[in-house]
Amino acid sequence: METTSATDARDTDAAKRTYVRVAVPLPVTGTFTYAVPNELAGRALVGTRVLVPFGRRKLTGFVVGLEESPAVDDVKTVIEVLDVEPMLSALMIELTRWVADYYLASWGEVLRAALPPGINMESRRFVRLTDEGRAALSRGAHDLTERRRKILEVAAEREKVSIALVSREAGLARGSHTDMDAVVRDGLVEIFEEIRPPRTEGGREQVVRLACTPEEALEEAAGLAKRAPKQARALTVLAEADDSTVPVGELASEGVSSATVTRLVERELVERAERERKRLSVGLPGWALADEGELTPAQRTALDTIRARGAAAELGVVLLHGVTGSGKTRVYAEAVRAALAEGRSAIVLVPEIALTPQMVQRMQKEFGGRVAVVHSGLSLGERYDTWRAIKEGMFSVVVGPRSAVFAPVAKLGLVVVDEEHEQTYKQSESPRYHARDVAIMRAKLEGAMVVLGTATPSMESYLNARDGKYDLVELPKRIDAGPLPKVEIVDMREVETVDSEGAFSHALRVAVAETLAADRQVILFLNRRGYASFVQCMGCGYSAKCPHCNVSLTYHSAGRTMRCHYCGLSVKAPGACPECQGLNLRYGAPGTQRVELAVRELFPDATVARMDVDTTTRHGSHWRILKAFAEGKTDILLGTQMIAKGLDFPGVGLVGVVAADVGLNLPDFRAGERTFQLLTQVAGRTGRGDDRGRVIVQSYLPEHYTITLAQDQYFPPFFEREIAERELLGYPPFSRLVGIVARGRTESQVIQAATRLADFLQKGADQMEDPRPQVLGPVAAPLERIKGVYRWQVLVRGKGGSGRALVAGALAQRGTLKLPSAVTLAVDVDPLDLL
Repeated sequence: METTSATDARDTDAAKRTYVRVAVPLPVTGTFTYAVPNELAGRALVGTRVLVPFGRRKLTGFVVGLEESPAVDDVKTVIEVLDVEPMLSALMIELTRWVADYYLASWGEVLRAALPPGINMESRRFVRLTDEGRAALSRGAHDLTERRRKILEVAAEREKVSIALVSREAGLARGSHTDMDAVVRDGLVEIFEEIRPPRTEGGREQVVRLACTPEEALEEAAGLAKRAPKQARALTVLAEADDSTVPVGELASEGVSSATVTRLVERELVERAERERKRLSVGLPGWALADEGELTPAQRTALDTIRARGAAAELGVVLLHGVTGSGKTRVYAEAVRAALAEGRSAIVLVPEIALTPQMVQRMQKEFGGRVAVVHSGLSLGERYDTWRAIKEGMFSVVVGPRSAVFAPVAKLGLVVVDEEHEQTYKQSESPRYHARDVAIMRAKLEGAMVVLGTATPSMESYLNARDGKYDLVELPKRIDAGPLPKVEIVDMREVETVDSEGAFSHALRVAVAETLAADRQVILFLNRRGYASFVQCMGCGYSAKCPHCNVSLTYHSAGRTMRCHYCGLSVKAPGACPECQGLNLRYGAPGTQRVELAVRELFPDATVARMDVDTTTRHGSHWRILKAFAEGKTDILLGTQMIAKGLDFPGVGLVGVVAADVGLNLPDFRAGERTFQLLTQVAGRTGRGDDRGRVIVQSYLPEHYTITLAQDQYFPPFFEREIAERELLGYPPFSRLVGIVARGRTESQVIQAATRLADFLQKGADQMEDPRPQVLGPVAAPLERIKGVYRWQVLVRGKGGSGRALVAGALAQRGTLKLPSAVTLAVDVDPLDLL
């Protein structure tokens, strides 16, 4: 029988235990309570990462709070604390909580997005065939069900197989463990787990360091100068280095061989060692930038406004609306300089780091070694080391794409969002946050300033500026006060093309020839990659489609293949129709590959470069193409939207828009806005040198208001036309949208899930007060199937936060919906893509 004193002691120990709230990086709601062993209690602080058991595996979670006592009895225990000090500050915890709440995302997934990838630990569960299982297979395993026999067959293929792969190959239902548990119980297979270590390790380097004082080393070097000059050189380099330590590679570049180092080690003057290598990202080397003169009056006014708002107590957001070539980057740089002068740091967000090299160059030219560049093209080690260096205060200016909004800079004073209208600032996978809006919230929490810059503002930002929520600052003229380039529209319905590929009008061909003759460069823009958008038989009408996606295959001339741009499928293009064996195949609307052939046909002496997804797969390829163009080694640059923004090349005399209508007729209410932005942005790539520049726009819809208003490259008239239409139809920014896509491999289950969800949402909306949100759908998504996954969508439209509140309530009661387990829901608050 247990004594009273023993019971009291156990209760006292339980009362003293520490409990933490942990967010896990999985698509789950809420946080989970864990007990902390006494030996880890002092280390499990808010903001640290912990290794915890979760379901049948172990994974890295994030401590977001402490608890005195758990709300449930059966509490699991933290296995290990992974950090010596918190990786996440209190402000970052608060910011990520807001992101999770607003975008209806898992807090743990947001926290994972805020940290460099590859740093977390998690266990993976594997299946291994036992001797009994192997014997059962050899006998034919006739006494097993088909699924259980398939488990054994998959496990027999290799030494270990992940449970996920076995489940998929054996056709096990998602979340069902019956068959797997049965073969484990019968001893036919065994399950074991391995914990995958962080993928950021390995940053070590060999170094040489002095074994004496620098003064002694220089004295030795003087004595060795004549009889052993290489040893003398090595000692001199080491004596002058920080910490008297130099990597082996650097010594080799100084002509110091390994044998020389060995002799110095034998004389006990130096020693070999190993240290952590800082894999820091400061960007690629650039090309020469033109010196900028004095600020223009408009730039000074803009900068004064930014400084005044930055000094104010409340949140300051400035929309810097400047025409292309008006010097917005210079204003950004001066605003960053002002923040640094106050002892604060700055974050400069760009749409895509590879496509905006001149922004990186400008910041590096102005602020040198204080600038860090972060982006997804870095190795995991580079991203982690750069993140740590930022956190340690080594860098005070961070340039990067949307993920840089979470950079751990201290004393944030300024966030710049360049090309704030760009769709790439919206994350397409969970957590589906918009970096511009997260930047504004972060600035609010940290008392910082936000500058949104663009020549073509988003409708939401310009409306906020018009209504006084943001300060609007205009840069109405280019730096040299020169006019914007002249834009000519060619009605392609009235003309014939002059090349075999059907891409060039007579006007565009003549304009390119005249520009090249004047020793100027040409940019040709077509926002459609590949050779042709589809291949169709003129005899029976057959058109090749992807078997996994509800889209046509795009023909690529390289290798004569047809590819799906959604799932990556690539098949050999047929020489004849697979249905009727006919030879009369028609190639659809031309893509960049086909236009490149036309360019080389019409201008055989010109140097041509193509820039699209297909030509930029290798590391640094974007930079190499743009550098060659900047240095005048390329005459004609042809590309997709990659070449439409953020580039300043004074040598460009002509921009040709091969097909202005691409994207204009997509089933998306933002199609016109995006087309206007693209046309205005690409037109602005010319006329930045000594002449005005020229733009030729080819269109089959030349009377469309988007095309005609883009001709003037002036945003306000387009805004007034578009905003009136949005208000009439109740589209954003006069309402808020929440998109929910039900996804799964069985179409009937997807339709069932979407229907149940829509019915549940409608019942909830009926109980709300006016103006109650509107539930639209369910309907098949415009892209109904991608990668073999069916997609049906429900759209909720409401005023303010009513629609989001309705969806949040439904997600909280998801268990009552009884959705098929194989169907997942993708929730997108404020979606920018409805396809």
